Amino acid sequence: MRKISLFAIALLFLAGCQERELAPLVTSDAKPGTVSNVGVENLPGGAKITYSLPGDPDLLYVVAEYAIRGGEGRRIAKSSVYKNHIVLEGFVSTEPQEVILYAVNRSENRSEPTSVTIQPLKAPIHTVFESLQVAQDFGGVNLHFVNEQRREYVLYTLIKDEDNEWKTYDRLYTSAAEWRHNVRGLPPEETEFAFLFSDKWLNRSDTLFQTLTPMFEIELDKGIWQHYPLNNDYFTPLYPAHPVQNLWSGRTSNYFFLQPYDGIELPLWVTIDLGQKAIFSRFRLNQPTHNNMENWMYTNGSPRKYEIWGSNDPSQDGSWDSWVKLAEFESIKPSGLPLGQLSNEDRAQSRAGEDSNFPQLSEAYRYIRFTVTETWGYTPIIRVSELTLWGQPTD
Repeated sequence: MRKISLFAIALLFLAGCQERELAPLVTSDAKPGTVSNVGVENLPGGAKITYSLPGDPDLLYVVAEYAIRGGEGRRIAKSSVYKNHIVLEGFVSTEPQEVILYAVNRSENRSEPTSVTIQPLKAPIHTVFESLQVAQDFGGVNLHFVNEQRREYVLYTLIKDEDNEWKTYDRLYTSAAEWRHNVRGLPPEETEFAFLFSDKWLNRSDTLFQTLTPMFEIELDKGIWQHYPLNNDYFTPLYPAHPVQNLWSGRTSNYFFLQPYDGIELPLWVTIDLGQKAIFSRFRLNQPTHNNMENWMYTNGSPRKYEIWGSNDPSQDGSWDSWVKLAEFESIKPSGLPLGQLSNEDRAQSRAGEDSNFPQLSEAYRYIRFTVTETWGYTPIIRVSELTLWGQPTD
């Protein structure tokens, strides 16, 4: 009986509820005064507008309304009553633009409009586009650009499909100050490319068209790689579950974990027999990111600077006389954030692995020495998940 009574009370309560529209807590028909003493500082892709606020005690904020992309639509920006300026962004043109300012009170009443003209400087999206450099690369193309203001962009790479229509082949999301990006997976044949940037305001840059031929490469077969220990190598893992062979297991779910004896400092190295000679084109290093862990990304024992040496007849004593330094590589953190801080771009690159190109080589090598000269944690501890090589086998 008690359950029935409670149910009946609940029904009566729900029946008595009425839908209410959200409305200002303060209601008044009075308009606030207008902003005055308006000044303009034109900025790249925008402007900073300063003003004096009206003396209304219930003033809440100032709103700016303006057209975007040649009148395609309108945008609204707001600034708190505790500020005497408003910053407008997202303009792609340097033409004069009218901006309408309103003071708004707690009843959401607007003042009479105040018109001001701004003339944005060259938009950052145009500047970053003008810095874009494109070159053919192994398996694709290499893109380089400068983004000094660290704005957020998407860099699109397009190619033509079977119907001769442009399609998006690659997207890079970035806010790095400077970056090199490799677009891979393309055959060594003449290809038409198009490249452009877009920003968070849906502005698009001009389009760069180029016809390039990616250079031939294949991933070297890790199934024939073997550890080739030399007398002065360092390869004994801290734990048996993390041996040097994990460097070419083909899985990023495990890793090589080296912690040398006290007193041993970097550089440290291991030697690998690739099972065949090859002219190397590209190298990838994967930091440990197993189980989506982030505490080893760009920190601790993850290599920051490392080298690849090549030989075809290495001395068993490990002496360097029979080795040739082929490349020096450096791990670059896209965000540039301090140690221990990560951006989404940092996380994405760490999980994907860092690709580095060899300088143009003419000789093929069978043996390599992977040498770590500096880690992100500045310690001799080394943790690496996977190594991958591309090139042209000669055997």
